[in-house]
Amino acid sequence: MNFLTNSHLVLTTTDVSRITEFWRRLLQLDPHFENKGFAEFVLPSGFRFAFFLPTGTAAKHFSSDSARNHSSVGLTVRDIAAAYERTLELQNDFGNSDAGPPKEHPWGEQSFLLIDPDGNRWEITESPTEDGTLVHRE
Repeated sequence: MNFLTNSHLVLTTTDVSRITEFWRRLLQLDPHFENKGFAEFVLPSGFRFAFFLPTGTAAKHFSSDSARNHSSVGLTVRDIAAAYERTLELQNDFGNSDAGPPKEHPWGEQSFLLIDPDGNRWEITESPTEDGTLVHRE
């Protein structure tokens, strides 16, 4: 099997409208598709991420109330300081949180951990290079 690329991520939620509005305001981007049971964002890179409310058969296989602290999803931005400020601005309206301001890592990347209103962990990064690759530093 030949895999071409990572193309999308789908996460469960109990409130599609609320999580969609959070991401709309944070990304300053309207979803590509949205209704009360499903919403999908398409980033400039072509990567897609979506939120859905499990109903019917899907509810047998997916849960919206499970722990979400065992992994994180990475999103790369051009301006990490601006992204962090927007997360702070949204905290009163949505109850999102973070693990502190952006930190610089030895490989040149800056990042911070965002916990969205559903408890999903997102590592928001700013790459040290234009193409998003990391640099080797001693």
